[in-house]
Amino acid sequence: MPALVFGIIALVLALWAINVITKVDPKVGARVVKIAGGLLALGLAVFLGLRGELWVALPLGAFGLGLLGWAPFGTLGIPYPNRGQTGWGEDAQGHAGARRSRARGKMTDEEAYEILGLKPGASAEAIVSAHRALMKKVHPDQGGTTYLAARINEAKEILLRRHR
Repeated sequence: MPALVFGIIALVLALWAINVITKVDPKVGARVVKIAGGLLALGLAVFLGLRGELWVALPLGAFGLGLLGWAPFGTLGIPYPNRGQTGWGEDAQGHAGARRSRARGKMTDEEAYEILGLKPGASAEAIVSAHRALMKKVHPDQGGTTYLAARINEAKEILLRRHR
């Protein structure tokens, strides 16, 4: 009977923890996990160091310091993804040029050539090739946005109409 009570209590606590975790802002959650991981790594490094396991304690301590941002050499070579550096992401929808294009309505031929990175009068093969290359980079499945994919598709359609 006590095992059943402890099991129910453990289940309720686990469901509560899952509920709390799903409502946390991802940025806050990542920061908490990073700090907790750094403190855990440092604590484990101190424990292992006191037991004489310096060959494990030193790298673990350096890793913990890196997670906490206290290492003199940054994150110890651990790359952190930053989608904002690519120029293609959530902020691309708010770009001033994109807002101007939407406000004007239909895309012009000049805009379509500019979007695909082509010179006016490009062949149908060049248009399809440029479209394919751009879609590999900005497709929503690759981290791009639906807005960018739609604009690139619209540019291809506008320019290919001239070749039909």
